[in-house]
Amino acid sequence: MSRRSRELLLVIVGLTLATAAMHWRLIASASHAIPLERRDPLLNAWILAWDADRFRHGLRGLWEMPILYPFHDTLAFTEHLLGVAVFAAPIEWATGNPILSYNAIFFASFVFAGAAMFVFARALTGRVGAAVVSAAIFAFYPYHVAQAGHLQTMMTGWMPLALLGLHRYFDTRSRPALAGAAIAYWLEAMSNGYYLFFFGFAIVVVCVWGVWRTSRALRMRVLGDLTVAAIAVGALYAPIAIKYFDVRQRYELVRPADDIARFGADVGSYLTMPPAVAEHMHVELTHFPKPSGSEERHDGMLFPGFAMVVLAAIGIVSARRDMAALYLSIASIGFVLSLGPAPTVWGHTFATAGPYAWLLAAAPILDSLRVPARLAILVYLGLSVLASFGAAALLTGRSVRARSIVCGLLVAFALFEGYGAVPMVEIGRRGRTRDNGLYAWLARQPAGAVLELPIARLDNDYRGFIYQYNTLVHGHPLVNGWTGYSTDLQQWLGDAASPLRSSPLAGDGLDLLRGLGVGYVVVHPDDFDPQENARPVLQGILDARSKWTDLRQFGSVYAFTLAPSAPIEPVPPLDAIDPAAIHVSASHANEDVANLFDGNPRTRWTTGEPQEGREWLELAFDRERDVRRVRFVLHPSDFRDYPRGLEIDAVDGAVRTPLFRGSVMIAFGRGLAIDPMRPPVDIVLPPHNARALRIAQTLSSSGWWWSIDELSLYTDRARSGPP
Repeated sequence: MSRRSRELLLVIVGLTLATAAMHWRLIASASHAIPLERRDPLLNAWILAWDADRFRHGLRGLWEMPILYPFHDTLAFTEHLLGVAVFAAPIEWATGNPILSYNAIFFASFVFAGAAMFVFARALTGRVGAAVVSAAIFAFYPYHVAQAGHLQTMMTGWMPLALLGLHRYFDTRSRPALAGAAIAYWLEAMSNGYYLFFFGFAIVVVCVWGVWRTSRALRMRVLGDLTVAAIAVGALYAPIAIKYFDVRQRYELVRPADDIARFGADVGSYLTMPPAVAEHMHVELTHFPKPSGSEERHDGMLFPGFAMVVLAAIGIVSARRDMAALYLSIASIGFVLSLGPAPTVWGHTFATAGPYAWLLAAAPILDSLRVPARLAILVYLGLSVLASFGAAALLTGRSVRARSIVCGLLVAFALFEGYGAVPMVEIGRRGRTRDNGLYAWLARQPAGAVLELPIARLDNDYRGFIYQYNTLVHGHPLVNGWTGYSTDLQQWLGDAASPLRSSPLAGDGLDLLRGLGVGYVVVHPDDFDPQENARPVLQGILDARSKWTDLRQFGSVYAFTLAPSAPIEPVPPLDAIDPAAIHVSASHANEDVANLFDGNPRTRWTTGEPQEGREWLELAFDRERDVRRVRFVLHPSDFRDYPRGLEIDAVDGAVRTPLFRGSVMIAFGRGLAIDPMRPPVDIVLPPHNARALRIAQTLSSSGWWWSIDELSLYTDRARSGPP
């Protein structure tokens, strides 16, 4: 074994021991608990287990994760983590324990980041001691404590290796080195979608620097090599990018501008320590955490650590000028862009449109990324490299003994300020033990989607993460789901307008689910927050006895098997009626009836006041028609405005012939299964000939309007009267 290999091996051993000391709680409970919380870590553990299972099947069905039913390609609602899963999968296959697999990768991420930075810093400085210090800093800077719940942000080890490959290429023109850099960048992108873009800025800066240093005689060759490498990386990532772009467009997965601004850092965020770090260091700076909400404040704890900052400052003045400028530029770019589209200083906006806003305008795809503050990774990367030069300057000219002492002290301090006593949260190998019987029973049931209650706003403690984790046991698709995105459907099912939250309307809610293809409803009364919300939900379902065929109890949990919906009525060949042949009058907002036929689902006709049972539309035709289907389309923002009761009559002068009476909910559910973003609610009518139809809303609601975004009528071409 060469000397350099021995050095690396010793560093890996040292980093392993240091990680074990820093995360001793993880060692003690690695098979049944996860770091920090049961939300994002449990999501990521579940994704890694899902990916491992899909690897066994040649990636068949990879994107169809069993959550957020009836949406498709739901893996693209979150990080795919394939670059992490390729290493986690063997552990998952060997143990069958997703929690252990997750924890093993979490542990290894510190070792990998430190070892990669060691190799890079040793190549830049030629100093083993300086590289050891830089490795400790990059592996354990305090931000890791804040981000312990986001495994993907911990996967930074490919960054130093990619930069190492680029440096070697520009120094030697070695194409294998460039290929190594390209592969490392691709693996980083496959581990964290944010870093595909954010680390890409560092790659571009280093490439520009390298091309600028290249002689004119070789510049065209270098540009050609870089172009080939970029095309290769693009081709490797293209299948992933195409899928994400398709899902983004299909389901409108775009972050609102104010959300992106809220998740930008503040200048004061860089003086904000994770509370656990500040507590054990007995230090508190003039901080200003941003983002600052209870669920996102970890993204605003960006303090890099004293060791990183001080050594980087020394490195700026001691390193070779171009090298100092290069990595100071990378850190500066990360700092400025991390402030987001509306930069603030201790809460005060000093620019209404900062550089990140310019980037958003130039590259709209970035509006899929909610947290500009994570660009801080470029700050940590640049400062860690500069810190290696600073450590080299401190160690230069000292005796072996003095160098060892200084190096040891610097490493010890880096570990001290990076320690945060990350807590472990009990999960269980397969979720909560009390639910084992429930999910074992579900696993034996015929195919059918599952809704678990509470959901969305009824689930303030985010137990939905546990429900989706248990799809690994039972395998049924789940209406619930927590990722970086939610769905309007599950938000509606949990909010105040949900029919499931009103005992008299619970049967309608179950009809919606039956039409949607949901076979099972599981109610966890103890999981509701506040718990008093559980009683009306459970009682309403119990009272709707005709809608379910079986009830099982597992402790306090109720599992209902829903009755299948009736088959869809066959209809003859239909033709759409030209809106120009229809004259519409309405009980409300006659001035807006044109919105019913304008082809734009973002415009609507609405009563503008709560449903009272006196709302109607009358549609007069140019001639006698046999209307066999009435189709409403609702935009997700208007799901709450569905008609609580509906009547459709054929009108012939003073004579009204009833064609439909009752609930639209089974039809609504079927429409959601077809297109959850533009569900077509189809009401099939019996044969008739009429000159007009009257559509009436017959029940009341507590505050919700009756709205229709688009309306279409279809006639039996064989029975319609002559023109």
